[in-house]
Amino acid sequence: MLLSDIPELQNYPHVFTFVRDHLSMQFGDVRAMLRLPLRKSGIEYGCNFAVTATLCNLVSGISVTMFKPSKFTRMDKGKKKWIYSGAAFKQLLKNHYPWEPGENPTDGAKALYDLFRNPLAHALGVHGGSSYQIYIRKNPLQNRQIEQIEKSSVRPRWLSPGLSRSGSKWEIVAEGFYRDVFHMFWNLAKDNKQMTEAEKRFLTGRIIWREGNP
Repeated sequence: MLLSDIPELQNYPHVFTFVRDHLSMQFGDVRAMLRLPLRKSGIEYGCNFAVTATLCNLVSGISVTMFKPSKFTRMDKGKKKWIYSGAAFKQLLKNHYPWEPGENPTDGAKALYDLFRNPLAHALGVHGGSSYQIYIRKNPLQNRQIEQIEKSSVRPRWLSPGLSRSGSKWEIVAEGFYRDVFHMFWNLAKDNKQMTEAEKRFLTGRIIWREGNP
């Protein structure tokens, strides 16, 4: 299933065109990596980090294009300044990520940003003084399994949640994370207010809402 096959997108033609022509292929890259390793073809690596980093990048990109958060400000030397880094990323996750019952969306979103997204983007996945144990694991999937996790509104029993915590241990299961980010986007596509505002922006050619005045 392509990202552009999500039926709700048909209601927003300019958003749909952007998803079809620009975003679907990036999810398709992750889709391809989910099949790795393919040892019979000489591909020994599973792309655990690459899948996770790409999905975090996609969350970040969606958070400044199709999703627009409420305004975030901070006080800096007595003056209000706009703050974007991390805030939009975390609010998108808190609002639309398919959290499991009992999970804390605030803690989960913060962990994804601080413990996975930033280290993978800026420090090769290395953590300096963190007291947490961080793991990223991944199992190869068949095409039919990928189709199942994309189309099913309920997590298949065989699929682990994308993010989990046990004490000081945080773990991402890459194929579960793909499913959760895919359905995060689907949940966003069902948000009429967000999609209507995105359609209006895209109609004027403004894709990234944070450019210029918020």
